[in-house]
This record gives sequence, structure tokens and C-alpha cells, in this order.
Amino acid sequence: MTGIGIGSAPTVPFDLSPGLTVSEALALPCLSGARLVAGASGRGRRIRVVNIMEVPDIVRWMRGGELLLTTAYAVRDDAEALSALIPVLAERGLAALAVKVGPYLPALPPVMLDVADELGFPVVELPGAVMFNDILSEVLGTVLNRQALELERSRAIHERLTAVALDGGSYQELMNVLLELSGCAAAVRDEHGWILASAGSPPSDQPPAAERAIETGTGASGSVALWRDERDPAPPAPEPGPGASVPVSGPELENHQRMALEHATTVAATIAAQERALASRQQRYRTLLLMELVSRPPRDRAETARRAAAMGWNLRLPRAVVLVEVASTGVGGPADTELALEERLLPLVRAAAGPDAIIWGSQSGLVLLMEPGTSLTGRCQTLHAAVTAAHPDWDVAVAAGTVRADFTDYHHSYEEASQTLTLGRELHGPDFVRGYADLGVYRLLGQLPATELQTLVDDALGPLLAHDAEHEGRLVETLGVYLLEDRNGVTTASRLHVHYNTLRYRLRQIERLTGGLERRPTARLQTELAVHAYRLLSARDRR
Repeated sequence: MTGIGIGSAPTVPFDLSPGLTVSEALALPCLSGARLVAGASGRGRRIRVVNIMEVPDIVRWMRGGELLLTTAYAVRDDAEALSALIPVLAERGLAALAVKVGPYLPALPPVMLDVADELGFPVVELPGAVMFNDILSEVLGTVLNRQALELERSRAIHERLTAVALDGGSYQELMNVLLELSGCAAAVRDEHGWILASAGSPPSDQPPAAERAIETGTGASGSVALWRDERDPAPPAPEPGPGASVPVSGPELENHQRMALEHATTVAATIAAQERALASRQQRYRTLLLMELVSRPPRDRAETARRAAAMGWNLRLPRAVVLVEVASTGVGGPADTELALEERLLPLVRAAAGPDAIIWGSQSGLVLLMEPGTSLTGRCQTLHAAVTAAHPDWDVAVAAGTVRADFTDYHHSYEEASQTLTLGRELHGPDFVRGYADLGVYRLLGQLPATELQTLVDDALGPLLAHDAEHEGRLVETLGVYLLEDRNGVTTASRLHVHYNTLRYRLRQIERLTGGLERRPTARLQTELAVHAYRLLSARDRR
């Protein structure tokens, strides 16, 4: 066996070397005397390499795309063997078989030609005077030249399209360049088929000639598509190589158009990644600014106002911080969805929060900077109703701070809302609507320094706390629930999930350690205030 191959080509995401069709090869000077005698329907098969067959078992080394030259010397007296060779070559994907007719094989067997016609596999009759080396040299030289031109064209297309991404270009700029390079209408579509950017007016009633998915690190993010004018003559369809763009429908693209589509899709993936990174940075910047607003006084009032104005926020409005926290009471709750909790809650609360509300997500719900309207409590109840109507199996807690006229005081409202949320869980369970104004005595206690509150707790509840610490008891908790339930033993035992006799035993211990709950009014009031102070300090510790 003697053979000459094209050699290694650069690694590319599509076929850069389509080679010559059989028809094009027959037009070369080296094959001027050759005739296509069978399998004419396969004249569009592409030649990528030329080999010479001296023995029939050469077929085992064939990889497809070969123009196989032979004198048929080894099977010159076996027309059946020569005919049986045609299906094998066709199955292996060879381009054509060229047989020199001369002293060894005066004529091609008719049965062989019939098989070739049936399979559409080209059989070429070569004149006896032709030199195989001339065919090898000219056909392969033409293929190599075409490959070099395709590589150069690919490089130029790649550089032109890559420049769009490097210059921070948009999808629209990319489509403008793709239109210029391909001469085809072009569009970027999202994963749902909606056009994000286009050039050349893609027809809405015609599927694209070819489309490639935009692959990012998170999977497919839409596609790039080309539409070829149906009035243009379609080139012969090449056999797709590895990773080649498969036409959807309509006229087939030319090779340079497929190249431009492939490179544009790669650049589109880069732009998609850049846009996602930008959106992520903007979201982080937005959240950071909001958390600065509600966590502490601004260091520079003017700078904070400027940054907020760039986000489109009106900080001249009086606002209160409102916290929305949700938890599931069964299957299908917030933790069971792939969507971010913020994405699920935002559509539900936007109408209730008002058009000027600033909303962002927290780990367990939402934070809102909201105008009070006619009634802040009423708006909070509307928020609660909107979420529970959509998700009746969720516990929804809504806690609001007081309204602040100046944005430099938003952090006070946030502190109040946080305190209301924590105390609300303690006093009302996981589902409630409360404002800081509803906290009553806790608002008064909240004005005192933590040291004063701790002194009050130690003086009134010290013996109970010491007993609980030593015996892992629950006397302080029992006293708090007993007072919260207005000294009703039955409801207290039920809420604590203990037997009524157990509650009576604990109350006797509390009486003994504190000197009695029904003693003089001032001492009784101090004990109740100490319980509230203890609850407030515990709530602060949990925040």
C-alpha cells in the first residue's frame, strides 16, 4: 500500500477542510481524461486524501474521504471480487474509486457499475496513460491549499469576532459583525427562543438555516442562529465533521458562514458570561449599599445619597424597615425549591409594598424599605395576606420598625424591626404581624442600657437562673409562660407540653425561690418586668 495524507490539522470546533468534491476533482488537469462511469448521484462526496490500492485488504486502513486509485491488478480476473469491493468502500465512507483501464483490466465489469449506481458510490475510469503520482500531487495540493485558505479565513473571522468581546461589545455589535462576515441574517435568542439581538431582519416565519447553542458554565444560555436567503443558490451540502453545526432547515450554509457562526457562538458565550458577572456584581453592590443603609449611620451623607440616586432610589421619602420571614409547615416549602426564595417572594409582595418600595432578599425572606402609606400596620397585614394566600402551608412573620423621615436613621428602624421579629417569635410563634409600636413594655425596656436590664434580671430572677443552671431546669421559662398566659395553669401547662401536676410543682419551686408571686404589688411588678427584660436580652443575643 502506498498513500499520502493531508496531515494533522489544527484543533478546531468544526470541519475546516471540506476538501474537493468528486466533480471538482474531475475538472483538474490531472484527471482531464477520466470519466465518471457509475455512481453519479454521489458526485458531491468530498475528497480529503488520496490513496493507492495494490491489494484489496487495504480497506481495513481506510478512514473515510479517500479517493482510492487502483489498477485492480490483484483482482483483474475476479469480476465478483471487484464488484463486492464497492459496498465495502461505500460503507467505509470513501469518496470514490478510480480504476485505471489498461493492460490489467481492459474494461470495468457491468455488475460492478450496477452496484455503484445503486449505492450512489462514484466509480471513475482512468485512461491507461495517466500517472498516479500526478493525481496524488495535484489533488492533494489543491486540498492543502483549500485547507490553508480556510484556516486563514477562520483566523481572520475569529480575530474580528473576538475583538467585539475584547472591546466589551454587546450582543447587538456581535450580530452586526456576524451579518457582515456571513451575509446572512443573524440573531441571538434566549433559551425560550426570544430574540435578544438581531441584524439583517431574520424572518419570523422561517426557521434558521443553522443554529448553535451558547454553552456557559451553567449550561445552555440560548443560541446564535443564521438565516440564509432562500433565493440564494444553495451550495452542495458537506458531510458534517465533529461538532459541525447541523442545519435546522432551509438552504445550507457555505463553509465560511458556518465558520462565522461557530466563532460567533463562542464569542456570544463570552459575552453571556460577562453579562452574568456584571449582573452579579451589581446585585452585590446593591445589597451592600442597602445593608449599609440599615446597619449603621452613613459615613458620608452626600456620597450615600449619590450612590442611591445611581440605583434609582428616592431616599427623600419617609420609610420604615419591614422584615418578612417565611418557614414551611410541611413539604414544598421555601427550602424545597430550586428557585431562590427572593425570586418566589418578590412577585407576591411588590403590589402590597408599593411602587417605591426598595426590596432585597435575606437568608429566610425579604427586607423592605417601605413607605407607611395611610397605615404601616395595614400594609404589613397586606404583605402577610399576599404571601399566605399563595402559600397557605407557610408560616409568615412580618415585623416593622418605626417610620423614619431621614435615611440616616434607617438603621434605627432596622434595629427595631429585628427586635420586633425576634420578640414576636418568642411571644406569638412563627406566624404573626407586629410593629415595633405594638411591643408595649418592651419599647420602654429597650431604651435602657443592657447593664441596667441585666441588673434587674439578676435582682429578681437570680435564684431561678441559678437553679436552672445547676439542675438544667426550666423555671424561668415556666414563669414567663405563666405570666404571659395571665396565670392560667391549664393553658400554661398545655403551651409548655407538661402535665398540670408538673406545672404545680414548678410553681411551688418558684414561690419558694422568689418569696412568692403574690406578694406586695411593687415586688410583683418588678418580677414581671424582670421576665420581660430577660426575654428582651435573650432576643438581642439571638440576633
